[in-house]
Amino acid sequence: MAELKWGFATDPGRLRPQNEDNVLARDGVFIVADGMGGHEAGEIASEIAIERIAASIEEHDLPTAANVVEAITTANGDIFRAAITNPAQRGMGTTVTAIAVIADPLAGRGEPNIDENDPAKQPIIIPAEPSEALVLANVGDSRTYLMRHKRLRRVTVDHSYVQELVATGHITEDEARTHPRRNIVTRALGIEGVM
Repeated sequence: MAELKWGFATDPGRLRPQNEDNVLARDGVFIVADGMGGHEAGEIASEIAIERIAASIEEHDLPTAANVVEAITTANGDIFRAAITNPAQRGMGTTVTAIAVIADPLAGRGEPNIDENDPAKQPIIIPAEPSEALVLANVGDSRTYLMRHKRLRRVTVDHSYVQELVATGHITEDEARTHPRRNIVTRALGIEGVM
């Protein structure tokens, strides 16, 4: 497995006395879940998300991208069922962003994006060991940034009302920062039983 170095910290922010965030960072799996503020039991939703996603991913020695998507879908269903069976947790939800080291049969080949069934004239190089890559998944507005050459670049797209306005050209990125509806997410785990 690739050698990765990481660190993390959470902060409740300026508005809420309670931190509804949960984080998991260990070899090959990195997850941040932000329980939805203002909803009942946001911290419980984020905890369920972390536990279910990590457990599902870690069932595999080297998961695939499909395994990561399945893990997030499972967590969504578990949060939804917990919310409808416990009145104190009704309406809970969480955003999530996850990175996992996965098996990638296309990584490390001589040419990018080559299909095994492609009748290429050049031989396709397949590494002797399972190839690895990183997969990134996000639901909601918990962002992931890439730092390269001492510069941060956002690599996820928010699932939010204002992001839809930006994408359709109705407002600018600068206007989105102060828009009165900037806290409305359009996707989150636990809000609907099926994603």
